[in-house]
Amino acid sequence: MNEIAILLQLLRLPGIGPARLRQLLARLFQMGVPVERIAELGDEQLALGGRLTGDQITALRQPDSDAAADLQLCAEKGIRALLASDSEYPLRLISLLGRNAPPLLFVRGNLELLKYPCVGISGSRQASEESLQATFQLCRSMAEQGWVIASGGARGTDEAAHLGSLQSGGPGTIVVMPTGILKPNIRREVRKHLEDGRTLLVSEFPPEFGWTVGCAMQRNRLLVALSRVTLLVEPGITGGTGGTGKIVLKLGLPLFVLETSSGVGSGGPDLLKSGANIFKPNQETPAQIVKIFEEAEAVARAAREKSVTQSLFAS
Repeated sequence: MNEIAILLQLLRLPGIGPARLRQLLARLFQMGVPVERIAELGDEQLALGGRLTGDQITALRQPDSDAAADLQLCAEKGIRALLASDSEYPLRLISLLGRNAPPLLFVRGNLELLKYPCVGISGSRQASEESLQATFQLCRSMAEQGWVIASGGARGTDEAAHLGSLQSGGPGTIVVMPTGILKPNIRREVRKHLEDGRTLLVSEFPPEFGWTVGCAMQRNRLLVALSRVTLLVEPGITGGTGGTGKIVLKLGLPLFVLETSSGVGSGGPDLLKSGANIFKPNQETPAQIVKIFEEAEAVARAAREKSVTQSLFAS
């Protein structure tokens, strides 16, 4: 099997998702074993060096499905698998996440959208009508300025973000999926645009995977890393949107929280204390919004570079 098929096979092992796969690949690297040769290792080497369990070793030796055949079926549906070494794999993920970048991405749609500046939107499924309208208008404005909108494809905030982008003359929208790419849990109005060249589906999970809380949280990390700026809509103290904000701040990226007449969400105040910025709708022109986001990105980038420099001198 080729490298992509082997990585898919490993992703399907019980208890192995994208995060643990990265750890396994790091251990193989330390052992000096290319991933293509993992099946040649003895059970003891897999257990001690690779830290695989007995069930995982059995599943590796006796897979339930043929990864190579499944990838061929995906190709027939217009789905591609990108390795981190592929030219179309987003370099931004490697730059920001390093060895924690997803080793494999499944994509369907317009890959050119990965080349545009992107704003990520994460928000409540039960957001107020005022918040949804503000999200729609912001995303429409940003799209008209040549930005791509990335969100998660769910109802509420995500749907408003995607539709704001798609109903403009902008480049399009990216759906960062919390499921495998064969299980697109996205809204009907967004689904209509899958074949018109203005949408890209992205997933780091095996194509057949369904929704889980863990996958949804893992997806938020990918959404953030693809985005130059992230905007939160009605973040809670707990839950996915608030967790997304913490990821943004941990990575040292610019974070904005939408403020409407009802406030910034229950989790907004803590995020603002930690470094997030307030975004108030209808106060700037689209060009001014772009400038605000670009300036915030420049400040965040300078802070990251300063942190790296200080770390180098400290070591």
